[in-house]
Amino acid sequence: MLKKMFLKTTKKAEHDKNSLIIIDNEVRGILPDRILLSYFPLPFAGEIDDEQGKELLSLIAKNARQQLLKYVSDQEHSSVQCRQFLSRKRYPAELIDNLIKEFQNKKYIDDFRFVQILISSLMERKKSKRAIAQKLKETRLPNELWERKLNELYPPEEEKENLKEQIVKLRFRYRDLPLNKQKEKVFASLYRKGFDLDAIHSAWQECSSNRFLPSQE
Repeated sequence: MLKKMFLKTTKKAEHDKNSLIIIDNEVRGILPDRILLSYFPLPFAGEIDDEQGKELLSLIAKNARQQLLKYVSDQEHSSVQCRQFLSRKRYPAELIDNLIKEFQNKKYIDDFRFVQILISSLMERKKSKRAIAQKLKETRLPNELWERKLNELYPPEEEKENLKEQIVKLRFRYRDLPLNKQKEKVFASLYRKGFDLDAIHSAWQECSSNRFLPSQE
């Protein structure tokens, strides 16, 4: 005799096109209604046999894999982000672990690649090294994964050149202000971006010696 189990489907919202699958009071994930309607009327609450349960779990795993594949295809994501994405869909931890490992083995998910892309993107936006480090900490990835790469890609001389470039642009923006007001505006803007005050001061001094800029008083 086939083992019986209790299936219940429910929705997060009335017009949701997916249903939450609950088997024996355990949430197992979501499936599109168009797939479920081939098996059961919706909403459904009742007994199913072991074979039906296995087929449902197989469909759920396939659906989770397709959703994760689309998620990582649209944009680079870390393993932490992928885990959070699947958790929000209410997939069980064991299925999530298996999918993350599978995608990492296939290099669809690569935390080191994610870190490199993030650092490069933030550097292009002229973020300070401290601001980039803070963003990297917010990814909840291990520090040892990104600290060395950040130091390689963003050495002190790179940050100084970045600062000098931004100071020139900001001083041009505030060129109609008195020098002391220029300095106040520039320092405040760069400090908000995460640059160290001593580093800002050093770069300001170097920029002030440029013959195309007014000298510091």
